[in-house]
Amino acid sequence: MGWGGFQTRPKRRAAKSGVAVLAAAIAAMLSGGRFDLTGAQQSPPRIWDVPLGTALSDLPDEEFVDPACGTNSGPPGLRLGSFEEFAKCRPESSGLREIWFRYDDEAEFIARAARDPDAVARSNAMLLIGQPVTLSLLADSTGHLQGYRIFTDPRADPELRKEAYSITVALKARFGLGGWECEALPRAEGETPIDGVFVKERCRKTEDRQRLTLESRHYYKPGQSVSDPNTGLATVNQFESSARLEVVAIAALAK
Repeated sequence: MGWGGFQTRPKRRAAKSGVAVLAAAIAAMLSGGRFDLTGAQQSPPRIWDVPLGTALSDLPDEEFVDPACGTNSGPPGLRLGSFEEFAKCRPESSGLREIWFRYDDEAEFIARAARDPDAVARSNAMLLIGQPVTLSLLADSTGHLQGYRIFTDPRADPELRKEAYSITVALKARFGLGGWECEALPRAEGETPIDGVFVKERCRKTEDRQRLTLESRHYYKPGQSVSDPNTGLATVNQFESSARLEVVAIAALAK
């Protein structure tokens, strides 16, 4: 058994067709119930459940899917056939390679087929404290996990994304509220508060031989504002609000 109670290299299930999934959902609806998305099943692994040093070949590849080269918060780059093709990704200055991935969304698909909005919300694996996120792993040249990154998703609905910076509170709590060293980053010319709130912060913490870096942003960039100065109309999605977490093994940074 591996971390979190699951096997480190699970056998692949036969892929479920959309028809089979839809049939299961319809059967549940016709029986007068809702398709059970939780039941007694074990919670799927999450990015922080995987111990640093784990071989990429041992990742839970039924739950971590669609690997691609990462772009440090941008869209996925070159698609990979598996995590073991990590060497196709260009190394960063640290020597580590970033591999983008997402959590399996089968449960969400089933909930949508069953037309159960509450279950859809519960089973959306790519949400963190209600915020859409993107994920990536950091691997060394030998194919072992040395870190990971979590970013709030810039494609989120504007009203939701406006609060993206606030998930840093929960992320700090996950690793313990004590021991963080935070600094307010300099405000660039033209950056202005959103509704009186300006956040541009970087926090660091060292724990369990890991370096944690947490950044948050919440402001208007130069040229952005709540309304268009020429038309007076409200602008849409013209603001910066984001959070970014990076966890890296200190030993990997020293190489």
